[in-house]
Amino acid sequence: MKSTTGQSPFTVRSTEIGFSGQATLPALVGYMQEAAWDNTATMGISMYELLERGMTWVLQRMRVEMFRYPRHREAITVETWASGRERVFLHRDFRVYSAERELLGQATSVWLVMDVVKRQLVSVPDFITAIEVVPGQEPLPFAKGKLPQLLEARYEEHMPVRWHDIDLNRHVTNTRLLQWVLETLPATVPEKQQLKEVDIIFKAESTLGDTVVATAGPADGASTYLHKLTSTETGKELVLAKTNWGV
Repeated sequence: MKSTTGQSPFTVRSTEIGFSGQATLPALVGYMQEAAWDNTATMGISMYELLERGMTWVLQRMRVEMFRYPRHREAITVETWASGRERVFLHRDFRVYSAERELLGQATSVWLVMDVVKRQLVSVPDFITAIEVVPGQEPLPFAKGKLPQLLEARYEEHMPVRWHDIDLNRHVTNTRLLQWVLETLPATVPEKQQLKEVDIIFKAESTLGDTVVATAGPADGASTYLHKLTSTETGKELVLAKTNWGV
C-alpha cells in the first residue's frame, strides 16, 4: 500500500475564534490533527487501529506558519500527507487552504509510536512501515535541531490539569499544551500582534492532578519569545517552544 494525500473540510465555528473573529492557532492545529486522523484511517493506521494493538500515536514536534487566519464561518480545507520517515520518526505535512485555494498556513510535524501500557516509545511496527511513503506535495523542511533555552523567565503562569484537559491517550492533549504556551504571554502581545510561527517540542506527558508551570521570556528579536512548560509532579520539562509574532 502507498500513502495518500487527505483532504478534510472544516468551517470555523464561534467557539474556535478569538476577539478578532479569527480562528485561534490551537483550533487550527486541532483541524490539522483531525485531518491527520482522517488520512491515517484510510490506510488502517489511525489511533483507533493502533489502540487495538496496545499502541498509540504521539506528536513529538510541530512547526506551524500562518499567513492568514480564517474568520468565523469561513470554509477551509486541510490537506495532509506522510512526508517522510527517519528511524522511529514519522513526518507529516499540512497545508490549509481557503475556498478560493489561498494558502492560509502550513505545518510540518513529527510523530512517534507509544506503548499505551508501558508509556514508552516503541519501534515503528511493521504494519506501518509496510506503507510506502509517497508525499502528496513537495515536503516542507523537517523540524529538526534544538530550540534555544529559556534563560530569562519574565512571565509565569500555573495551570492545574483538569478533567477536560485530558485526551484519548489519558494525558494533557497537545492543543491544550499549545494553548498554555500562548497564554503565558501578557495579553498585550496577542492584542497588538498576530502569531506568525510556532515551533513546539513535546517532551513528556502530564496527567490528571498535575500542575503545569508555564514560563516565557523574550528571545533575540523584539517579537520572538521562548517558552517552557514544566510538571510540578515529576519535575520534567513537558514542552519547549518558540513563537514569532508580527503585525
